[in-house]
Amino acid sequence: MKQIGFIGLGRMGSGMSQRLLERGFNVAGYDRTPSVTKSLTKKGLTSAYSYDELLEKLPNKKIVWLMLPAGKITTEAITNLIKLMNKGDIIIDGANDFYKNAEKHAKLCKKKGVHFFDCGVSGGVHGLKNGYTLMIGGPKSQFKHIEPFCKALAPKEGYGYFGEVGSGHYVKSVHNIIEYTYLQGLAEGVELLDKKSIDLKKATKVWGPASVINSWLLDLTNKALNKPDFKSVGTEIGSVTIQELNATKNDVKGYTPAFDVAVKVRRDKNKKRFSLGKRTIAAVRKEFGGHVVKKD
Repeated sequence: MKQIGFIGLGRMGSGMSQRLLERGFNVAGYDRTPSVTKSLTKKGLTSAYSYDELLEKLPNKKIVWLMLPAGKITTEAITNLIKLMNKGDIIIDGANDFYKNAEKHAKLCKKKGVHFFDCGVSGGVHGLKNGYTLMIGGPKSQFKHIEPFCKALAPKEGYGYFGEVGSGHYVKSVHNIIEYTYLQGLAEGVELLDKKSIDLKKATKVWGPASVINSWLLDLTNKALNKPDFKSVGTEIGSVTIQELNATKNDVKGYTPAFDVAVKVRRDKNKKRFSLGKRTIAAVRKEFGGHVVKKD
């Protein structure tokens, strides 16, 4: 039986662990909040309450998947893990991170002979049911060891190996830049419809079945507009990836005018300017990612 360890059992890590369990994999899991780990044991997770215990419950070729916030927390986890791992073991980092940080993490791992993969993950709170889109970078010779897990986590044709370390995070950053710009487009559309008192729910529903702008994000926009509490959703958009995405496009000297506008709008603290559009973006982010929204 294929076995894997997960560190970080929040919204994404929990859903990914459960999807693997449902497909017959053995998953050992650790979260810094013991009650979170314990709650998943009822669903078949092999619980662990320290890195040592987690690794003890994995076979000789240990594979550990991190689903932690990018930055200091992930770097500390990698630094502590490699002290306990053996040559040939594998770490997969699923954080939303700047792609060059993956290169730094890979160098840390290489000193211990541990293989490192960076993996962009998309799917939000719906991933458990629909599958997770996976964008992977790392040593090609080792990909065969993690591919069974990727195949089980993703929908059909929903995962891909993109090349050397850093490729996974890079492709995910581009994905998120597209997400920002598309959400901005939907928000501008809602604002314009409202200028003529058009029924927002009806318009976004009619666009759904066969128009050229049909998409899951459009469906979620319609769903958000139909929620009874939509009008109380605040205009603050809690985007945590702006710095990473700006670093990515600046590093490659990318020309991204639509994305730049989307970032400007998200950073704007004026609650009256583009208020319906901002509310729409915040509400849709909650629908796909379970992101917290502030109420007005």
